[in-house]
Amino acid sequence: MVGSMPGMSGAAGAGGYAVAEEDVRSMIGLFAQLGKARKDPDSRMDPAAFQSRLSTLPVRAQVTLQQALAGLAAQAPNEKPDKPMLLKLAEHVAIRFALDSYERGELRVNAVKQLLDRMNSEIEALRKILGQQEETMANAGLQMQSYTELLDQEFWLNVPEENKKEVLTSEEAWCVPPRNVRGFLEEMLRRGELKTVNEILLKYAACIGLEAPEARRTTAIGLSDLAEFYGSGDGSALIDVIQRLGNQLGVERESDLQTLIGAAFVRMSQEAGAKRFYPAMQQALASLDSVETLRPGTTTNIRQRIGTEERLPEFIEDAMRAGHPQDGLLDILGLMPKASLHYITNRFANCGFREDCELLGELVRGLGDEAVHRLVETLQTAPATEATEVIGLLSQLSPQSVEQVLPTRLAQWPRTSHDRAVRQLSSTPPEQRALLLVSMYASLDPLIRPLALDEMGMSGRTESIPLLLDLIRDDNTPGFTRIKAIEAAGRLRASAASAMLQLFLEAKQVWRWAYHTELRIAAAQALQKVEPALAIEKIMASGLDRKELVLEPTDPEPNVSVTRQRRYARLKLTKHVPATTTNLRENMRLTIAELNMGGGIGASDRHLAPGSLLALKFAHGVRSIRAQAIVRGARPQAMAFEFVDMELDERSRLRKLLLELGGLPQPSNVVNRTKRTGRLALMK
Repeated sequence: MVGSMPGMSGAAGAGGYAVAEEDVRSMIGLFAQLGKARKDPDSRMDPAAFQSRLSTLPVRAQVTLQQALAGLAAQAPNEKPDKPMLLKLAEHVAIRFALDSYERGELRVNAVKQLLDRMNSEIEALRKILGQQEETMANAGLQMQSYTELLDQEFWLNVPEENKKEVLTSEEAWCVPPRNVRGFLEEMLRRGELKTVNEILLKYAACIGLEAPEARRTTAIGLSDLAEFYGSGDGSALIDVIQRLGNQLGVERESDLQTLIGAAFVRMSQEAGAKRFYPAMQQALASLDSVETLRPGTTTNIRQRIGTEERLPEFIEDAMRAGHPQDGLLDILGLMPKASLHYITNRFANCGFREDCELLGELVRGLGDEAVHRLVETLQTAPATEATEVIGLLSQLSPQSVEQVLPTRLAQWPRTSHDRAVRQLSSTPPEQRALLLVSMYASLDPLIRPLALDEMGMSGRTESIPLLLDLIRDDNTPGFTRIKAIEAAGRLRASAASAMLQLFLEAKQVWRWAYHTELRIAAAQALQKVEPALAIEKIMASGLDRKELVLEPTDPEPNVSVTRQRRYARLKLTKHVPATTTNLRENMRLTIAELNMGGGIGASDRHLAPGSLLALKFAHGVRSIRAQAIVRGARPQAMAFEFVDMELDERSRLRKLLLELGGLPQPSNVVNRTKRTGRLALMK
């Protein structure tokens, strides 16, 4: 519309002319008659008659008309002819009169819209005579702003800047059209006047509590349109407006205003969530609690539209990416303890990095003792598939509870849950992990015990050494389990095991060595870690081929992020090895591309759930190799597995296969294993 009006503060304002409203309305009515005459040749209003009628108007009204014509002429070169000139002139006259009245102090801002509405009733007749655009748009189903609002916006464009600021920082701020408020705020932001922006936002928000229903209605609509400005800065304005909207929502009695205020409340709350202003979100939830107290049952729909609970995964993932909980996040989680604990528990079960596990534990601590009690109750009473998922998290928060409850529950659980329990403990801090593994060892399924021994060795803690020594010493310990105990003792540099390790290397029965070659290799590798100098001498006299000692267990790297380090170096086979399962109802074939002494990866056209037990037969040479393995994970066309048992002769053949097809070990550097983003748990 109109951009500016030269001479706005001219004779009518400064010269003392006070134009009466009825004179201006008469002038606009005269324009309507002229417009009708142009459309109707039989009309009696010719140019001479129009001039005669115009001359009868008061002088002050004629001056106003002259100034409007001057302003219209000044901007004509830059304006597109989007409407008839007579209609533009009528609008100019109306806005001119309103602006002059405002500048003289005869008209308050809150009365401008009413005045323009009265003027618009006169202009409407002229508009119907001259304009066809509105009818065309209406027929096309397009909505238009009311003409009063358009005139109101044009009026505001011509108000001096200092007056705009004065209005916007007063109780009459609601009178300013939101589009114009937006434009003024954008200009202030460009200038860096943040204090002024904040002051305007606070004053505008305060209008939601005014007595006049029209003021509350207009403010509610405007707030929804200005939400992004409240979401800028430090969030203080957002907290303020959410609090005011909540207070008004609790006391508002007009149903249509309740709807508008509720919509503004939802919009501001969503803005707080999008910008991660957790204190503002906390205010929103607290306000809803207050409204619910005053008007029970009225907040359900608003809560659903805000969707705070559905956004919990986003908030927690943001904290994990940042490495710490942002200000106010713990308070938000505390307002939704059940949903928060549920998601954190599921997310913890999918963590592969210690920093993430520690952060999630910190978030649960922030939920208070009730959250820990709930986890303990889940471990005590929930089905195995659910109870196992809390073990890792609870081991950080209350390891004594896990130590008391877990051995009893393991006796009730299947082997897959035993496997899951051990893997959950891999995320526990080393000291607690070692103690818990020792306490639960006797309750574990025999096929899962070797995995627990691996975890003891990888913990780097000495608390498990007495148990390891007992297993190494006992000739009744199964061979595969005994090897795992020896390897764990070597990783822990258990000097108390030195004598037994030497015994494995030196003991003979008549013409042969007393212990199986695999036990002797494991003992030699462990002795190299426990007593390196002595190991050289003992290995030279042992008759072992140095080449057989190459495939040794890896040591744990201290202070690394990953929760599970590889037990053996990865080997990519120079030739793929075929394998088949022998224990399934419908057995399957695998093509093994990677393999080591602890497990491997094979391609298959079927998918098995992690934790499934496989009896594998590897085809290589004259004799096949048999082993028991547990499925670790599956990705398209590939399945990872980990050995849990095999006869020592089978393990010896596996070693020969790896030495033949695997080449030199290719150790993986855990420092280079990075987090995978976007790995959200499900909110079941």
